[in-house]
Amino acid sequence: MLSGFGGNFAQEYVQRCRALLQMGKMMRSIAKKLTLLSATLLLVACVTTNSVTGRSQFITIPASQDAALGLEAMNEVKKTAPVVTKGAMAERIKRIGERIAAISDRPDLDWEFVVIDEPVLNAWALPGGKVAVYAKMAESFPSDDELAAVMGHEIAHAVLRHGAEQMSRAQMQNLLILGAGVAVGVATEDEQNTQMAIGLASLATAGFVQLPHSRKMELEADHVGAIYMAKAGYDPRGAVRLWQHMKTLKEGAQQPTFLSTHPSDDNRIARLEGRMDEYLTYYQK
Repeated sequence: MLSGFGGNFAQEYVQRCRALLQMGKMMRSIAKKLTLLSATLLLVACVTTNSVTGRSQFITIPASQDAALGLEAMNEVKKTAPVVTKGAMAERIKRIGERIAAISDRPDLDWEFVVIDEPVLNAWALPGGKVAVYAKMAESFPSDDELAAVMGHEIAHAVLRHGAEQMSRAQMQNLLILGAGVAVGVATEDEQNTQMAIGLASLATAGFVQLPHSRKMELEADHVGAIYMAKAGYDPRGAVRLWQHMKTLKEGAQQPTFLSTHPSDDNRIARLEGRMDEYLTYYQK
């Protein structure tokens, strides 16, 4: 009796252990599939076609929210940075910016053009049409054609919704990275492996997704910006002179392109020169 009881218990115990192991495998498989399914559904639902370029974009932020996001961000900038909206430099930036924005594909945006009085060689655009140019950038280019290339580039960023696209991609990448870490953690039951997986996924994402795509958007803004400036009556050859001049203004050697969110100046110049005939047709019209 005792032997028989012991034998039945052992067999049942082994069967239960096998069932638990099988359930664990199923749960790990389900976790991976749910992570992949969620990411896939989100990706499919948020892929749109840009009406200007025809390129597919992954954007989770509704276009109706662009203006609110841009305005909120600009208000924060005004609280902390020396923003200038009056004077000769501010008027020049506003004049060139409004002239280009008027012929862009989104003249209806709530455009705002300001100067930030800091010795920085930079300019940026926020969602919804908020554009800032730093004083050093404006001072470095006395030619309106060259400064128009800067303004056209930033206006193109806003029109093409590059800011919303970058934010959306960052959200998606964070979800995928977290999902990869969770999947590894569930599979190995090891927190250290989870952290390592998240770290490696983050590195791979930055090197092979984020940076190259940022460079693609920069070149896209160069191209569309050159068309805009030409349509507005500014010589598009000023865009080539802009980047030639930028090469001489930058301090120190440029980091390799594959580690930068921006293409090399030589790459930008070559691309602009390669399509200059097209830009000049808009300028002549």
